[in-house]
Amino acid sequence: NHQYPDGVMLFLGTMFAPTQDRRGPGTGFTHEIGDRVEISAPELGCLINWVRRTDDILPWTFGARALMENLAGRGLL
Repeated sequence: NHQYPDGVMLFLGTMFAPTQDRRGPGTGFTHEIGDRVEISAPELGCLINWVRRTDDILPWTFGARALMENLAGRGLL
């Protein structure tokens, strides 16, 4: 269940995905509860999230319109 945006559209096409196996060779990578996830770009700043179950956290309220207004207000568009 992944109902919240995590920067995927903002950073689409960049190398922010983990590339090393997490629990041993060939096991791949997945986030676990409690992980700190950070993606950043000098022009946009840093997005930090802690991995938790979506039914345990507050609803997402900062949508695409708020993002565009925020970026425009800072002269980043």
